Amino acid sequence: MTHTSEQFDLLSPWWLACLALVCVGTGLLAGVDPLYGLVAAVSITFAVVVIVDLTVGVVLFTGLSFLDLLSSTGSFSGTKVIGVVLFVSWLAHIATRPWDGVRSFVASNSGLVVALVAMLGWCALSFAWAESPGTALGGAGRYALDMSLFPIMFAAVRERKHVIWVVVAFIIGAEFSCVYGFLDPASHAAGRQTGSFGDPNAEGTVLAAAIPLLIAIAAVIRRSARLKLVASIGVAIMFLGLVDTLSREGIVALGTAMVAAVIFGGRWRRRAVPLLVIGVVATCGYFFVLAPLTSFERVTATNTSGRSSIWAIAWRIVEDHPVLGVGNDNFILVEGAYLNQPGAIQATYIIVTPKVAHDAFLEALVDLGIPGLLTLLAVLGYCLSAGVRAARIFERSGDDQMELISRAVIWALLAVLTSNLFVSGEYAKYLWIPLALCPALLALARRTEEQEDSADLLPGAAA
Repeated sequence: MTHTSEQFDLLSPWWLACLALVCVGTGLLAGVDPLYGLVAAVSITFAVVVIVDLTVGVVLFTGLSFLDLLSSTGSFSGTKVIGVVLFVSWLAHIATRPWDGVRSFVASNSGLVVALVAMLGWCALSFAWAESPGTALGGAGRYALDMSLFPIMFAAVRERKHVIWVVVAFIIGAEFSCVYGFLDPASHAAGRQTGSFGDPNAEGTVLAAAIPLLIAIAAVIRRSARLKLVASIGVAIMFLGLVDTLSREGIVALGTAMVAAVIFGGRWRRRAVPLLVIGVVATCGYFFVLAPLTSFERVTATNTSGRSSIWAIAWRIVEDHPVLGVGNDNFILVEGAYLNQPGAIQATYIIVTPKVAHDAFLEALVDLGIPGLLTLLAVLGYCLSAGVRAARIFERSGDDQMELISRAVIWALLAVLTSNLFVSGEYAKYLWIPLALCPALLALARRTEEQEDSADLLPGAAA
C-alpha cells in the first residue's frame, strides 16, 4: 500500500502555501463565529485523519455524529460539514491509494447498489414535479451523503477489531449524549431529556439502539471484570436516560430490540430472555412506582400527540399522488392545502406550523410515491438480510463474539426502524451507520469463512 507521504512532498512550497491559506481561512471563520472556526479546524484535522487512515476516520465520524446540537447554530450544522468532509476525504483516500475497493463493494453487493441508485435517482428526479425543486434536490443530496457511507464503511471495516471500534464509537456517542442530557439544564426545559440531539424522541431512539449494542460488547468481554462493570453501569445510565426522555417511541423501540434478541438470539437466546424480563420489570417499576404522575400519564397516554391528524393528511396526499408523490421533502410544503377536506383534523396547529409526517415510511410514500417506498424497503431489506447472513456465517465458524455483535447490530437497527414508524428519521446517521455496517459485516464473515476453508485444505490440516 502506497503511503500519502510517499506520493506528496508535504514540505514542498505548494503544500506549505496551502497550509498557510487554510490557517488564514480558519482564523477568518473564527472571527465571524468561534463555532465556525472550531468546525473548520476539526474538519481539517478530520480530513487528514481520513486520508491517512480511513478506518480511524470512520470511527471518529461515528462518534462525532452524535454532536449535532452542540455543533449547530441557525441553519449551520457542524456534523453535516463533517459528513461532507468524510465523503471528500474518502475520494482523496481512493486517489492516493490505488485500491479497487469501490469495485469490490459493487461486485459483492450488486443488489444493494441497484436499490441505492434507484432510490437516489428517484429522489433527484422528483424535483421535476415537486412544488419546491430546490428542496427535493437538497434532500437528494442528503441521501447521497448518507448512502456514501456504504462504500466508505465497506472499505474501512476490514478486520474484527474495526467492527468493534465502530460499535464502541456508536455506544460512546450515545452515552455522551445521555450524560450531557443529565448535566445540561436546558436538556430538561420541557421536562424531558433531549440529550445532545435537542429532541427527546431522537434521544430515546439512539439509546434504544445503543443499549443492545453495549450489552453485546459486555458479553464478549471475557478477561476484564472491570470493563464488564463499566459496561453494566453504562447500560444502567442509558436506560435511565431513555425513561427520562418519556419517549414512547424509544421505549417501544427498546422493547422491539429485546424481543428480537429472544427471537433472533441463536445461542444467546437463553441469556436474552432474562434480560427482556428485567427490562420489562424495570420499565414498569419505574413508571408505576417511582416516576412522577405527569411522567406516568404521558407515557401511558393513548393519544398520538397529533400524529393521527398528520397521518390522515398524509394519506389524503397519497390518494392524490400515489405513484409520483409530491417530491422529496415536499410533504411539509403541501400539507396545508389538504387541511380543508372532509374528515376531522384535530391538530389545527399544522396551519401555523407544518409538520413532517412523523413516520419515515409514510413520509417516503407521500414524497416519492410507491417507487420511492419500494426502493427504501429494498435498501433496508438487503441490509437486514446481510446482517442476518453475517451472523449465521459467524455462527457456523464458531466465532461467537462476532456472531453476537452481528446480531446486536440487527437488534439496534430494528429498534431504530420501529421508532421510525412514529418519527421521520430517514436522514439520521444513527440509522445509516448500522445500515452501512451490515454489508461490511457480511464481507468480513465471508472472508473469515474462506480463510478457514483454505486452512482446512492445507496439507497436514487434518492432523
